Amino acid sequence: MNHSLQPFLDNHLPIEGVAAWGARLPGSVATSHCYNDWLSTSQVEQALDSLVTAAKGLNSHGIQPLQLCSVFEHLRIYLSLREDGACLALFVENRPAKATDALNRTLEEFRVATF
Repeated sequence: MNHSLQPFLDNHLPIEGVAAWGARLPGSVATSHCYNDWLSTSQVEQALDSLVTAAKGLNSHGIQPLQLCSVFEHLRIYLSLREDGACLALFVENRPAKATDALNRTLEEFRVATF
């Protein structure tokens, strides 16, 4: 893991309802952590890659996403994207009541943080 990202993650996670996270800084490999056994780090990192690819596809149409949310039967994935190519995905239990201020604050602070 990139050592400049670790303090940010330590200060903001875990958050109630977050099942896992995945992140990548420019020029580095993805890193992730799961808080339960129904997701694996390889699943999280594959999903992160797919979501980033989808976001890049939107860029080719003149749409520049800052944050995406994908909703599945048991999971919501929030993806925060930065202009420098860094990204953070939070895999959250699909219970709308779990969309907390801490979750939104973490995504926004990631987007504006310096690493």
